[in-house]
Amino acid sequence: MDVRLRRVEPGDLYYIVELEEKAFGPDAFSLDYLFYLYNRCRDYFFVADYKGLVVGYIVSCREGSQLHVHSVAVVEELRGRGIGRKLLEETIRIARENGLKAVYLEVKTTNTPALRLYEKLGFKRIGVKEKYYNDGSDAYLYALSLEENTPGNLQS
Repeated sequence: MDVRLRRVEPGDLYYIVELEEKAFGPDAFSLDYLFYLYNRCRDYFFVADYKGLVVGYIVSCREGSQLHVHSVAVVEELRGRGIGRKLLEETIRIARENGLKAVYLEVKTTNTPALRLYEKLGFKRIGVKEKYYNDGSDAYLYALSLEENTPGNLQS
């Protein structure tokens, strides 16, 4: 499957909001919030493009010496084909290039496929955020240290 990663463009946000709604339901980001992230975090906002269609995306924001992954999703029909992994690996690569110390994210405690992916990429579970999501479910806090010999440690 020939999926190309590229930086997000303003017109992509309409497709991303639709993908958000399908993937996350009541926890989906609004179009207004996606525009806010586009304006604030453009350097770490990528889409997976397949034959001109947005089939996945990742948006992360730099916070000091760390990168916070706000959202990553792939269209349901194409999950399990490495698109999410490719988006995460590219984000991690750029964070390293820019000298960031860690990447962190929240993930629903019941999202087993995402948990497996993050752990395969070296993320470590470092905490729990209770009632983090709109439906009252908890999130695990995961971190990936980009510094040697400190896996999973968040540093400022």
